[in-house]
Amino acid sequence: MQADLEYHEEVGVEAQKLFTERVTELFRALPPDVQEQLTRHLDLKVAALQPKTEETEDEEAVEVASGSTDLATSEHEVQEESEEEKEIEAVKMKSSELKTLFRRIAEVSHPDKVVAKGFSPQEAERHEKIFKKAKNAFDRENWFVLYTLAVELGIELDTESERHIHWVEQDIKNTQRLIEELANRTYWHWYIAKDENTKTNALRHYFLQLYNYAYPDL
Repeated sequence: MQADLEYHEEVGVEAQKLFTERVTELFRALPPDVQEQLTRHLDLKVAALQPKTEETEDEEAVEVASGSTDLATSEHEVQEESEEEKEIEAVKMKSSELKTLFRRIAEVSHPDKVVAKGFSPQEAERHEKIFKKAKNAFDRENWFVLYTLAVELGIELDTESERHIHWVEQDIKNTQRLIEELANRTYWHWYIAKDENTKTNALRHYFLQLYNYAYPDL
C-alpha cells in the first residue's frame, strides 16, 4: 500500500503540472473581461475561506457562554475527559517513539553521515533515498514506514507490542485515505483518462467547481 501511495504522489506531480498547463492555456484563451470576472470570483471565494479574526472568535465565544445554562459536569462528561486524556497520552507516546526512531535512522542515513562513512556512490544513493522516505514518514507520523526502514538498515529495535500493532492499523488507514484523496483529484482523473471525452469532462468540471463557469465548447 505504501508503494501505491508513492506511485500516486510521484505520478501526481507530473499530472498536476500538465493539468495546470492545460487549464492556464484555456484560461488565457478567454476574452479579457471574462478572465477578469473569473479572477474576481476566485478572489471572493478565497476571501470567504480565510480564517476568522480573533475579534470575531471572541464575540462568538461570548455568545456561546451567554447561552450556557447548565454548568454541571455529568459523569458522562468526566468519562469523555478521561478518554480524551488517554488519547493525548497515546499521541505523546507515539510522537516520542517516532522522534527516537527517526533520529536513529538519520544517524545512519543522513547525507552528512553517509559522506563521513565513505560509502560507495551506490550505497550513498540508497541511504539518501531511505533518509528522504524516513523524513516523509516522520512528517506524516507513519510509524510503520519508519519501522520498516529501520529494519532495512539493520537497526536493532525493541520488541513489537500491542500499541505498535494499533499504530500500524492507524498508518494503513491513513495511507489508504491519502491514496483515495489523490485518486479523487480532478487533475488525476484528467491525467489517467483514456479518451478525450473524459479529459474534456474533467476540465469542464474544474471550471465549474472553481469558477462556477461553464467553459464554451467543453
